[in-house]
Amino acid sequence: MFEAIVRGTFSSAHALRHYHGRTEPLHGHNFVVEVVVRGKRLQNKVKYLSDFIALERALQTIIKPMDHINLNEYPPFREENPSAENIAEFIGREMTRRWREKGVRLASVTVWETESMGARYIPQK
Repeated sequence: MFEAIVRGTFSSAHALRHYHGRTEPLHGHNFVVEVVVRGKRLQNKVKYLSDFIALERALQTIIKPMDHINLNEYPPFREENPSAENIAEFIGREMTRRWREKGVRLASVTVWETESMGARYIPQK
């Protein structure tokens, strides 16, 4: 089994609705997104699992619109809380919809709010 990993970043603000604590009001993060794909076989003569460039391009098309905005005003999060978990799930579902490579599947998406706090989405098989 092999895994390939790409990372992307975006900076945005968000507020957690119905959370009564210090992070309830609007605040910002420099989010780091890590996408992991998994497969059993290396492809073609290059002998790679996945084309990093295509994988990174797909990730960028998803996260670029979220850069430097208030996530609470972005359509997926107007009703749903823009928590790290929900952001990871949104990115994961969009990656599955926008990116395909034969013999390779999305294994996980991790969204880091800080260097020590993040959330991971693992799609159901």
